[in-house]
Amino acid sequence: MALGDRKSSNIFNKNTGGSKDAKTIDTSKETEIKNKFDNGDHISDQGMFENLAPVLYAIQQLTDDIEELRRYITAEVGDGAQAPQGPAGPKGDTGATGAAGADGARGADGARGPAGADGADGADGTTPTITDLDGSRLPTRSGSRGTLWNDRGKVRVS
Repeated sequence: MALGDRKSSNIFNKNTGGSKDAKTIDTSKETEIKNKFDNGDHISDQGMFENLAPVLYAIQQLTDDIEELRRYITAEVGDGAQAPQGPAGPKGDTGATGAAGADGARGADGARGPAGADGADGADGTTPTITDLDGSRLPTRSGSRGTLWNDRGKVRVS
């Protein structure tokens, strides 16, 4: 169970600069209040004690509750260190086989291979026109300078 939100607010604070507000006191005032408390002024002054007695009683009960919580946490939870691990429990049933994963993405194209050797001279013929050009019959490697070749479906000039 999670710790609930704090319901109380500070009785006074020691804010400085632009953070000062109506509840802000300085260090000397805090020391004065502490000294009066340590000296028991709230008990020895009968008029003050009569007015503050119900509040002091409630504060004392809260203090006792906090100390009981501190004792319990220390005894039951300890310093927060993990206790030794217990023995392993029985092995559970085997689960169903999972579905196959999706195909992976296509890998990057590999580097170009080295240029092939020059081919033999072809028979004399005519230069094909653009409408007659079919890249499927071209070599798939770059040849001698100025020759055509098929680079994965794209006609290139070496």
